[in-house]
Amino acid sequence: MAVIVLLGDINIDLVLDIPDYPAEGGEAIATAQTVAIGGSATNTAIALARAGHECRLLGRVGQDAWGSQALSQLQAAGVATHWIGRDATEPTQLNVVAVGATGERTMFAYRGANAQLSAEMIDETAFADAALLHLSGYALLQPRQAGAALRAIDIAVRNAIPVTLDIPSGVVSALGEKVRSLLSKLDTILLADSDLARLLNRPEHTDHNSLIAALLDAGVKRVAIKGRGTVSLLHQIDIEESAPWFPVDVVDTVGAGDAFAAGHIHGRIAGLGGADCCRLANAFGAVAVTRKGAGQAMPTWDEVTGLMAGARR
Repeated sequence: MAVIVLLGDINIDLVLDIPDYPAEGGEAIATAQTVAIGGSATNTAIALARAGHECRLLGRVGQDAWGSQALSQLQAAGVATHWIGRDATEPTQLNVVAVGATGERTMFAYRGANAQLSAEMIDETAFADAALLHLSGYALLQPRQAGAALRAIDIAVRNAIPVTLDIPSGVVSALGEKVRSLLSKLDTILLADSDLARLLNRPEHTDHNSLIAALLDAGVKRVAIKGRGTVSLLHQIDIEESAPWFPVDVVDTVGAGDAFAAGHIHGRIAGLGGADCCRLANAFGAVAVTRKGAGQAMPTWDEVTGLMAGARR
């Protein structure tokens, strides 16, 4: 399989099942608790490693027990940790994730060591023989880590390595200006349909097709829409392809978008057509929402292909 470089957050998720959200100042008793590795690029790296790829993760953790746990779990998942540094001043990022009765998640985070990754910490040797660079949009939130992301993108572009960028819905407005300046360098951008207008700073009622055209005209080669109705879409110049979502029982949406990104990346590297890339991404995401948490709960290749085979039958 391929060498994939990923840059983004590495954190520990404290996931609490909260059946009823209290008002501000109130209290809620969780019905379950899970503590495990997480982070957008981390989740995608684990899913891709389980699909057989060599994943090299660029990031930073603290010199604390959480950081040691994160590195140990990444290594156990088959993700290369050689390019992950340890920060002496900031702790490993801790995410508190509240999962409601419908499986939807609300997150609270202190970004800690992740935000301390800087451009000079990016080692160009990590890109040797790489087939693709993937970035999480969270990496563009704060100046030092954004500088690291921009250096990684420049290295990739200089070496003709395709760049994919996943835009999380919760931060799309904060990232809009920065992402718009990068569009000509991106092979693939992944985002929700409802985030298109905000990313491009257009009125919310702007026509979907004109928003897609604006991204493609700016130089993005592929625009992957995570959901429009009950399908996901992949837009390329003069081509729109789609695949329906898989009907599954949703337990927890944590990491679903990261798994979806892994499916598209795998399809892109394997040279699959647009509809097949969408179908694969949907399958990765569908498996992810059927269990609690992310990280080590990311789908295996057998689970993904099993879901797809079962749907065909």
